[in-house]
Amino acid sequence: MAAKMFSLAACVMLFYDILITMGDEVERIWMRSYTHMTILWVLNRYISPLGYIVIIVSFHDPWSKSVCDRYVLFPEALKVVTSFTIGGMFVLIFILRLYAIYYRSLTVAVSGGILLAAELAIKIWSFTDGTSLNLPEGLVGCILVGRTHIRFAFTWIAELAFDSIIFFATVYRVFQYNRLRHGTGETLLDRILHDGVLYFAVIFIANLVTVLIFMLAPPDIKAINASFSTLITTLMASRLILNLRPESKVGGVVGAAHVTRNL
Repeated sequence: MAAKMFSLAACVMLFYDILITMGDEVERIWMRSYTHMTILWVLNRYISPLGYIVIIVSFHDPWSKSVCDRYVLFPEALKVVTSFTIGGMFVLIFILRLYAIYYRSLTVAVSGGILLAAELAIKIWSFTDGTSLNLPEGLVGCILVGRTHIRFAFTWIAELAFDSIIFFATVYRVFQYNRLRHGTGETLLDRILHDGVLYFAVIFIANLVTVLIFMLAPPDIKAINASFSTLITTLMASRLILNLRPESKVGGVVGAAHVTRNL
């Protein structure tokens, strides 16, 4: 019951955030020219909450065993789609900036793409180990857990690794760039670093807690933080985009590519 209520609260949190940021979304997304980021925005912003309506229903509705067995992998399939979408945002926000500030290094761009592909592959491998939780008599719900808890936890371990590598590579190069650039004032790279720190900290902690729970908690509450970690990732990615869109007109990334000649 605690896992069900926590998942419902996480879903309400995401819908509330969509509501209070709708004005910014209209101004910074829909009143701008449509780009690849617009498509990724729609997928990230609305696929997760719509998908989680189904998940919340599955937690509280007395589905038959046959229906649950057909459906049970849906939450992790949704997470793979969400990861692909957020990974695409990472490509556009971080990896392309890394490509610029690492003097347009093809190695950096290719490495980022390989990391994203590896993350998705590991997640697909880990969630196919999922099965439905056997609930005590009198309780209903179709809840996904792993047959092998360590393997299932790699869904979040892969995300921890991908985010950490991209984030620290960005931090390292931005600090180098800022030591050499001339002039003062905040650039787009500074804003990416500032917002990226907050994004990384929140997502890292949420995913780390999920991994620890899957490793250490009793079987009936292993999935308690899974919904929150997925939905907070969606929320933070949306906030990151909304914060960066006003800064996208400011120079900084292109100039960084020239400064890196001296790094």
